[in-house]
Amino acid sequence: MDKINYELLARDYTKYLGLIVLQSDVTIEDEFRYYFHQQPVSLMVNRIPFENEVTAETLKQMEGHIGKTMSLFPIEVEFDSMGYGCTSGSLHIGGEKISALIAAERPTKFVSNPLQSALVAFNAVGANNVAYLGPYSEQVCGEMMDHFTEAGINVSASASYDEKEDRFVGRISPESIQRDAIELVKRNPQVDAVFVSCTNMKCAQVIPEIEKQTGKVALSSNQVLAWHMAKKIGLTLGADKGRLCE
Repeated sequence: MDKINYELLARDYTKYLGLIVLQSDVTIEDEFRYYFHQQPVSLMVNRIPFENEVTAETLKQMEGHIGKTMSLFPIEVEFDSMGYGCTSGSLHIGGEKISALIAAERPTKFVSNPLQSALVAFNAVGANNVAYLGPYSEQVCGEMMDHFTEAGINVSASASYDEKEDRFVGRISPESIQRDAIELVKRNPQVDAVFVSCTNMKCAQVIPEIEKQTGKVALSSNQVLAWHMAKKIGLTLGADKGRLCE
């Protein structure tokens, strides 16, 4: 057998993005591929154990699995940007705790989550008064809205599908989300933006239509997380992904 030589790519030949995805989430990976289509990145994903029923207790339990999930990413990769893909989980575990657990397992230059990203996005588009559309119980959604209020964001309108099981949340049609987001804004014209909460809500491709029909900014958990991670590595996702991404 002939012995032949090879050439190695430089370690930094591309930007490395990492994503921690809930075991029950059937949406975020597809939407991240949509947001980063033809972008110069390598996207790596690992799953974190999660029970189907969404409660404060099950959300908090993920804290104990973050380290193991991170340990399963390729050993030599230094991530330029890492996302923890759960909006409500970020609230119940805490962004600082999540970042510390991630950094303890793999070198990562930047860590974000949808909750943190939403607040940055509200500021970026000048949205101080928002409408909230969520999938979960009044308690789970209420805790999220309280967090926004404490951060100085007025949540003056809200609606929820009141669904406890994540397996059904991932099957809510984009058409339903588009219809209900538009209706929520039209009933509450005082809002600056509408935020669709939860990484399992399929709405990436209907955001532009929501904006077109309402004249307001439309944001979602996956959109703000992808935008925040892209922004930190100098990428623009494009105006066709929503006004935030211009």
